[in-house]
Amino acid sequence: MKSKLTLKKIVTLSAAIILATPIFSNNLTKTVSAETESQNKQLKQDNNQVNKESETQKSQEDQKTDKETDKTETNVPDAATQNKKPANITAKKVKTFKVAIVKKNYGIYLDNFTKKKAAKNYFHQTFNVNKKFTHNGKTYYWLNKKGKKSIGYINKKAVATPNQAKTIEKTPYVSQYVPVKTPWGCAGASMAMMLGSQGQKITTSLLTKIQNNLPMQPVKGGQKGNVYTGVGFGYVISPGALAKYARTFKKGKKIINISSKKLTVDDLKMYIQAGKPVLYYGFSSYQKAGDYKRNHCKVITGYKKGKFLVYDPLYYSKFDKAGTGGKNMNYDHGAIAWIPESAIQAEFCHKALSFK
Repeated sequence: MKSKLTLKKIVTLSAAIILATPIFSNNLTKTVSAETESQNKQLKQDNNQVNKESETQKSQEDQKTDKETDKTETNVPDAATQNKKPANITAKKVKTFKVAIVKKNYGIYLDNFTKKKAAKNYFHQTFNVNKKFTHNGKTYYWLNKKGKKSIGYINKKAVATPNQAKTIEKTPYVSQYVPVKTPWGCAGASMAMMLGSQGQKITTSLLTKIQNNLPMQPVKGGQKGNVYTGVGFGYVISPGALAKYARTFKKGKKIINISSKKLTVDDLKMYIQAGKPVLYYGFSSYQKAGDYKRNHCKVITGYKKGKFLVYDPLYYSKFDKAGTGGKNMNYDHGAIAWIPESAIQAEFCHKALSFK
């Protein structure tokens, strides 16, 4: 009897253990799973953090690169550093041609763009080009002179070929007769055209203001003689005084006197090719035989195939043709006309105005 009771207890205890095992196992599994999930979650967070830091660092590097790229035109190799040429640069040899530097506000680069000098030091000088480079959508010319050391690369927008055509179409024609009649006011009318090329609106009140306040003698360089009546006329205002007067107007702040004994008709052409109109001193259609004084101001607004586009204010309308002015047919070309370079050379006296 006692043995049966003992056996029964053993069976009962075994059954209890067997029944309890799944519960324990279940709890253990849940515990392990929870820990695993927690570890995975932490790992995922760590990975995200690393990714964010990596992206931030890359973004900062990209921004730094962009700023450096914007700051300077770099990484274009010169002839001595071809082996350093970046993959995005293309160099091409071209048939040698000539260009002149017509814009001052550009740089000339050497030694993989690590050295820079100002184009203004070579303004209006002519060079040979035998190579060009393309970088970030910009084209650069390699400048050199036969038998001399090359000076470096320059943006093609800073130069012009000898016969490169250019017309400054936004320059308005201004008459010295209409709407303000000033038969001796060619300087004021021509100055108004220069202002108009920079966006100045031409009105009757503006022209009246210009003519009424034109510097006169005894002001240094002032005009001698009334612009309306011609009383006491001896000569027009000097280039220096006219440029100074033009700068008193908002649209004339960059007008300068370029007069010089060294100034050539070629220089006038290069100013035009740079997009800058030129006011020059020459003869009028009223010029009399034996009179060699350049007392008339006109404006050049274009160049093409050896001819200059000249706006002469000594007409009533921009539509007036040759022979409708003072009848001296050497200079009575009409209000707007293409004049041969040789004709400009014949009356040129090295006196002119243009823009910086």
